[in-house]
Amino acid sequence: MKTSAKIFGIIASSFSILLLFSSLNGYQANTPNAISMPLVNILAQEDNLPVVKNSKILEFSGQNYADVVNSDSINLNSFTVSVWFNTTMNATESETFLINKGGIGSDKSGSNLNYGIFLTNREKVRGGFETVQGVDYVVTSQSSYDDGQWHNTVLTFDEESHILNLYMDGIEVASNSTNIGVKPDTTGKQPIRLGANSLMEKGKINGNYTGQLDDIQVWNYAFTKEQVLDLFEQESQIQR
Repeated sequence: MKTSAKIFGIIASSFSILLLFSSLNGYQANTPNAISMPLVNILAQEDNLPVVKNSKILEFSGQNYADVVNSDSINLNSFTVSVWFNTTMNATESETFLINKGGIGSDKSGSNLNYGIFLTNREKVRGGFETVQGVDYVVTSQSSYDDGQWHNTVLTFDEESHILNLYMDGIEVASNSTNIGVKPDTTGKQPIRLGANSLMEKGKINGNYTGQLDDIQVWNYAFTKEQVLDLFEQESQIQR
């Protein structure tokens, strides 16, 4: 089991708090599609600290999910999304979601992927975003990661340099340079969803994940390669 949660950076008393909820739009914690979650360290935006942080291991059965409620601070043009995951699942859907804001399934403004990391049906890691027009920008790992071991994946996008990067266990594995001016769709009101697609098509949840997630963090700027490696080296020392 994991030891006590670590503190990333200096925590000031002036932080406002975002809470991790397991209900949205009528889905309550006692329904089959939601899980009851303890309060966790999810920090609001200040300086270079994450806008979302969860340092507790979360279990997903393939039937449940958890949400971070929507707010202006988690709708991002530039971002770093980091999550540790452990799975042996045989993904049958085209996308199985680790973490996503906006989800996929519609190319309408406000219903596009702001950012997300998911597994393909071959258990490769894929991440990216969609524009307001529904244009996809994604990057995908060469290897599969369904070996029952803990792995760290980090997705970054820098609006100024217009570069999308995917890292696995501290190492860059894929990159995509977008056109100047391209940016994610930040107009949606969906939550950040863990373990399933945050876009519900006709109220139906899909893309459910089976396995564990840990050390989920989102920043409102893009990490450098050095910062990604430093984060991996720090978090790889944590007992899970």
